[in-house]
Amino acid sequence: MSARADRIVDTVLGLDTLADLPRTGWLLRGVRPCESIADHSYGVALVVMLLVDALREEGVQVDGERALRMALVHDAPEARTGDVPMPSKTVALDAALHELEATLVDRLLPPAQREDWRVMEEGQSLEARIVKAADKIQMMIKALSYGHQQRGHLVEFWAHPKNFDDRGIPVAREVFEAICARAGKEIPR
Repeated sequence: MSARADRIVDTVLGLDTLADLPRTGWLLRGVRPCESIADHSYGVALVVMLLVDALREEGVQVDGERALRMALVHDAPEARTGDVPMPSKTVALDAALHELEATLVDRLLPPAQREDWRVMEEGQSLEARIVKAADKIQMMIKALSYGHQQRGHLVEFWAHPKNFDDRGIPVAREVFEAICARAGKEIPR
């Protein structure tokens, strides 16, 4: 077998656990069953695709492939750490987790995907900002969906301004406004 083929198999096997790991934030709020980390990553990629298309309609130059690649690997380290929910994170834990995630990315992903993850983590490029906004958009659409199904205690999700971070992308702000309108809520300030 070739090294290239082994790398592909190893990467997919290494990330396969994402399909079995639930998003802990939902579990903590009584949503059972809930989406997996892989479900979430798919949802983020879907939102990224739609945001890229909307931006292109406005004449914005954006590397859609790069954004989608970032979306697909944005939670790759969670294949080993699991999903650490926001209420558990302190500044110190967040810093330690970021360091651990960078180490795990080096073990889990081939070089090109490592670079996609690192650029996304830095959050400076338009494509990275799209992924960061899409991550929150997907989460809040899921909160809207679970709320409509009357599953869990989701009040906290609607109260945190960080959950509505549009990363300076006007269409992302519009999506957050639409989500809140459908939920009968205001974007927290």
